[in-house]
Amino acid sequence: MAYEVFERSGVRVGTPALTIAPGGRIFFNAASCRLLIETEIKTVVILWDKATNRIAVRAARTGEKNSYTVSFSRSHHSAVFAAKSFLHHIGWNGAERETLATTWNAAERMFEATLPAQYLPANPTENKGAKTKREASTRTQEKP
Repeated sequence: MAYEVFERSGVRVGTPALTIAPGGRIFFNAASCRLLIETEIKTVVILWDKATNRIAVRAARTGEKNSYTVSFSRSHHSAVFAAKSFLHHIGWNGAERETLATTWNAAERMFEATLPAQYLPANPTENKGAKTKREASTRTQEKP
């Protein structure tokens, strides 16, 4: 009888990582989730450096403007927050889940990662899908 190796679709990672899902959610893996629980982080803000394609997810106070609420799984092995508007703003075009290795910055209480350039616009200033509120309201006014 010939055996074949079953190829897993998921990968277990012991270091902090973030996963960006096509629907606009950002997941924390188990290692990241443990850090969130240990540091009692329940809300976060997203920081973006478009010149270097760097993202940071930093702890925020509950109710802070621009913050996202982190939802934890019942077993606390993962956590997630919805970031669809942010991903749209930066022009993210990943069609599949993308897992990113992160660095935990304890002093700043934030995770840092570099987004792969192939999922972002070639020119950081040309976010084709992203419109400012002003552009959207101007286009609405122009229509008869």
